[in-house]
Formats: sequence, C-alpha cells, structure tokens
Amino acid sequence: MVICMAVEIKMPKWGMMMERGRIVKWLKKEGDKVEKGEPMVEIEAEKIVNVVEAPVSGKIVKILAKEDEEYPVGEVLAIIEPS
Repeated sequence: MVICMAVEIKMPKWGMMMERGRIVKWLKKEGDKVEKGEPMVEIEAEKIVNVVEAPVSGKIVKILAKEDEEYPVGEVLAIIEPS
C-alpha cells in the first residue's frame, strides 16, 4: 500500500527582515497538475516579486491564500497531492 502525504506550500522567507508577503497572482488553480520546479504563484515581498515553484509533481488540491492579500512567513498557501 502506498500512502501519499500532502505537501504544504508555505510563504517563504526570502530575506532576514521579511515577515510577510503578498500574493500577486496564482499561475495555477485548484485541480491543476504541476510538475516539480514549475512556477505556481507570484509573491511580492519588500517591493520585489518572486515566483514560488512546485516542490513536487502532483495535483493542487487546495489553494488557501487569495490574490492581493498578505500572509506571514510560514503560512500555508496551498496544498499539493503528490503523484
């Protein structure tokens, strides 16, 4: 029996002073398949926009963070079910 553990996509910390980030745009939506390394979401922190890539291949089962809203570092933004 194979058990696939869900993978949480969390707000990254890109700088020592970073405490929060703003979701600029989701490049994927719930139900989409993603490949490891594929861009998923654009996040603005300290006036710089960076892209968060999928850490695993799988399916996005839930997006918890909304565009144009800020979230603290470590907050779960989305959940991927590995394939």
